[in-house]
Amino acid sequence: MTPILQVNNIDAYYGPIQALRGVSLEVHEGEIVTLIGANGAGKSTLLMSIFGQPRVRSGSIYFAGEDITQVASHQIARRGLSQVPEGRHIFPAMTVDENLLMGTIPVGPEFVEADRATMFALFPRLKERCNQRAGTMSGGEQQMLAIARALMGRPRMILLDEPSLGLAPKVIAAVFEALKHIAASGKTIFLVEQNANQALALAQRAYVLVNGAVRMQGTGAELMANPEVRQAYLGGH
Repeated sequence: MTPILQVNNIDAYYGPIQALRGVSLEVHEGEIVTLIGANGAGKSTLLMSIFGQPRVRSGSIYFAGEDITQVASHQIARRGLSQVPEGRHIFPAMTVDENLLMGTIPVGPEFVEADRATMFALFPRLKERCNQRAGTMSGGEQQMLAIARALMGRPRMILLDEPSLGLAPKVIAAVFEALKHIAASGKTIFLVEQNANQALALAQRAYVLVNGAVRMQGTGAELMANPEVRQAYLGGH
């Protein structure tokens, strides 16, 4: 079966500094796949490169069978790929509802009412905050909004960059529970996450990125049981 996302031997740079070194990986439709690694390993760069910022120097990226290596970022979004960036990047001066409407740009307004109701069922707190300025909400509420905004574009696949960053444990649990529901609805998820315990427990498959290169891969359970992974990313447990 052809993967929905296929990354083939890509190199990426920030100026003269090489951030990704021959990275190859794939994600199949309906999967949750996670990418773990230390700070500075290149995890965020990989997600951003899939969306064309920065452009890869060599290699190729395919989404749904199409080469998107040189496709403009907004056109990638229109093809059914959505991203929740690290730091959330919601529009703080806009209301929750206005942020959700911004998420519909790739698909237009046809499904707004139905999809808004779906988001409010997934994240009831957003319904309570519907007319509140997004910048006045808590970090956890903003993360929920960033995920919901991405889903409003009706993507086939969603890329999430550190969704648990800076959140309290109770909120992290709620976010990961929401990701389970999103996957169960048929969305494909590629998750970059420093919280390796949570990420590996959620994912069917996982990759380990070290200094810009994939060093290990396997099922979530296999990597959780790997002594090297346990020592480096799971606190030795």
